[in-house]
Amino acid sequence: MLQFRIFIFFLLLTFITSCSSNKLIGSWKFIEIYDGEIRNIDLVKMKNDSSKYGNGMLTFHKDGTFSSMQDTGVYQKKKELLMMKYKDGTDTARMKISYLSSKYLFLYSTTKAPKTWVYEKSEPHKK
Repeated sequence: MLQFRIFIFFLLLTFITSCSSNKLIGSWKFIEIYDGEIRNIDLVKMKNDSSKYGNGMLTFHKDGTFSSMQDTGVYQKKKELLMMKYKDGTDTARMKISYLSSKYLFLYSTTKAPKTWVYEKSEPHKK
């Protein structure tokens, strides 16, 4: 009976972690870049003009690949850490997932000049 309970525990744990990872899958529309680490969702909800940095789309696929504008690469998510390596790049970008919901994604870069990249989930195209 104890083995069955342990099996159920690990099954539920796997299900819970895969559900949180599934939130990342899909296309995300670039909103803005903010200095420092941002977690305030209300700040993003009030933003209605376009970014001075332009626009773009970041898409995470189930197979562990991503695409961003004209570039592609592979990613790996470990808890709140997102590691992204572009196909032609030598370095792996390490981003902290500051906020992730079904609607918003905040990626925090801890480089020399820390910034938060904010994305909004893109609606699937309806046919």
